[in-house]
Amino acid sequence: MAPVTKIMYFKTTSSYLQDPSRLIAELNTTISADTIEGLSKIYHGFETEDPTNAFWVFEWASLDAHSAHHQTDTFKATQLVSQQAIASTPTSVFVNFSDTSRIFSAPVTEFVTFTLKEGVSMDKLQPLVTQLEVKLQGTPKFYGSSWAPVNDKPNVVHGVLGWESVQAHWDAVSSGPLKEIIDEVKKIADLWLVHAILTQSNV
Repeated sequence: MAPVTKIMYFKTTSSYLQDPSRLIAELNTTISADTIEGLSKIYHGFETEDPTNAFWVFEWASLDAHSAHHQTDTFKATQLVSQQAIASTPTSVFVNFSDTSRIFSAPVTEFVTFTLKEGVSMDKLQPLVTQLEVKLQGTPKFYGSSWAPVNDKPNVVHGVLGWESVQAHWDAVSSGPLKEIIDEVKKIADLWLVHAILTQSNV
């Protein structure tokens, strides 16, 4: 099965917001006590637009590996620790991205979704996403992008992009070919995007 990225997005508790390192250290201890088969990388961080929102990103060898982990005692232990950080029901998606190594380790990661408007088919959106990928290459202060449909949501394309800064992203798309493509995307899809500063955890 193909590698899959799980993205969790949630409202944080005040205790986690004030001292995230304590809880992350506790999670790392719980995880390292029993190496999780199929889990290669974990990233965590806060949204830049609203720091009371957090991202946890997990890179799995497959969906089966993720499902198998849910049956283990380690998962139950991490759930207990995680509850100290999560103040709302998390939004979780699974996406089969290609190489994301430079993206999640970039100074800033952009998370973006394109959700098709009613009556629009994916064959209208996919060429625009391909154009966007091509035009992004060579953009200043850009670390790469990866795009794929969200598992179980065939009308949603998820993108993750690495940038030197939030401003570098806005500078790149405020005019020119990238803006023109995004304007075309907005005609057929609803756009959601935020940025986060991620740190890799030890697994």
